[in-house]
Amino acid sequence: MSRSTTLRLLTVSATLMLTCSLTLRAVPVDSLPQPDDPRPEYIADEVAAIVGYSHILLSDIEQTTEEVLRLRRQQGILSGRPARDEAFETLLLQKVLAEQARADSLNKDLGGGLDTQIEHQIQQMITEAGSVKALEKKYRKEVYAIKDDLKKQAEDMQLANIMQSNVMQKVNITYPEVAAFFDKLPTDSLEMVPEQYVYAQIVRFPPETEERKFEVRQQLLEFRERILNGENLGALARLYSMDPGTARNGGEWGPGDINQLVYPIVEALETLKPGKVSEIIETEYGYHIVELLSLKGNMVHFRQILLKPTFTVEETEKEMALLDSLAKAIGSDKKAFDEAVATYSMDKETNKNGGTVFNSRAAKQYFDTKYASSKFMLDNLDPQDYIPLSKLEVGELSEPYEAIDMNTGSTVYKIVRLNEVIPSHHASLSEDYEIIADFALQDKQNRELEKWMKETISKMYIWIAPEYRDYGFEYNWLKK
Repeated sequence: MSRSTTLRLLTVSATLMLTCSLTLRAVPVDSLPQPDDPRPEYIADEVAAIVGYSHILLSDIEQTTEEVLRLRRQQGILSGRPARDEAFETLLLQKVLAEQARADSLNKDLGGGLDTQIEHQIQQMITEAGSVKALEKKYRKEVYAIKDDLKKQAEDMQLANIMQSNVMQKVNITYPEVAAFFDKLPTDSLEMVPEQYVYAQIVRFPPETEERKFEVRQQLLEFRERILNGENLGALARLYSMDPGTARNGGEWGPGDINQLVYPIVEALETLKPGKVSEIIETEYGYHIVELLSLKGNMVHFRQILLKPTFTVEETEKEMALLDSLAKAIGSDKKAFDEAVATYSMDKETNKNGGTVFNSRAAKQYFDTKYASSKFMLDNLDPQDYIPLSKLEVGELSEPYEAIDMNTGSTVYKIVRLNEVIPSHHASLSEDYEIIADFALQDKQNRELEKWMKETISKMYIWIAPEYRDYGFEYNWLKK
């Protein structure tokens, strides 16, 4: 598979990205041409390919082709490759990843939340069809069979994601490799790095009184008792959890690497059996109860309810007034700002380094602090920080404002100082190492994934029906 050598096009393979992004589908039989269809050609649904113990149907190819075309329109992608060819190969790649995941027993990492997901989708489909009977008539099969189809598709997508992550997470990159990668880039292909901001902050948290903590703990104890008496934690999470990342999904997290979680959550999960609910857990994010769905090695899948203390207008105004007085006293004095950070800022990540903010998302993604950078491009700045920063000259302080801490999801109050603006410039290894290292890592991951895919295809049982063998494949599916 071809790979661009420019920074612009060095992204994860579009085909493999589709593996992760396709939506669950249940294809109605009557969406295929029928015997009395006025169209001249008629082909009933049939098996187009077999990969391991899984098969790909004509209807799968038709549906995925529509999805490929939709994504191309949505993303403005121009491709000389027929959408049908890309769709068929995407399905083949997904099946290889999923089948190998099953062979490696990674399917044990799938939690019980899948059934809830499928049930929710089935209920939506019934609502759209009008009734269970109408749905069964549309798909020409009983509702339990539709559920089975959807579950298999969902499992395949989740397993493909897990298998792909397992392959790519093993890939690391060194400074010499990044330098070699950069040296091979044609000079005229180097992108202009957009304008970047370096800034610092003083952060205040609302006071958590013992009374507020007690109120939150009592509410969680009530929820835990209701769950032990038969209520569903997922339903309660949707209604009450204050974690925006999981509440919509019934509090579900994962399957994912347990090392991404804070220690108190890890400690609780490691002592639970699947289906059991923890005692109350206190973390920097607030107060939690968790229900373990599955845990195998480092891969964990669980549900949670997160609650945080709420605060009065008076308490908020007190913190804002403190920050306002600090801003006026500091002015443009950098030394005074650094001293105020050390004395007043409550943010552990920045109050020991003069308040300088680092883009820690990449560091957390790759579990390596070398990817953290104090330079923020505009699209990496959170809007709540960009708006006050955009009004400042270098050395100036903002007015106090309320924000959401991106690490904890909690309400905080802050002032920010614009330390530096780095003008737009051509990428260089000395100034833009983190950006280039990210592209170099993606390139190496893609090459390793491609190598793994070729080796796995050569060993796995794959059969493609004769009438489907003239597709424009990029991999050697026919093993010539």
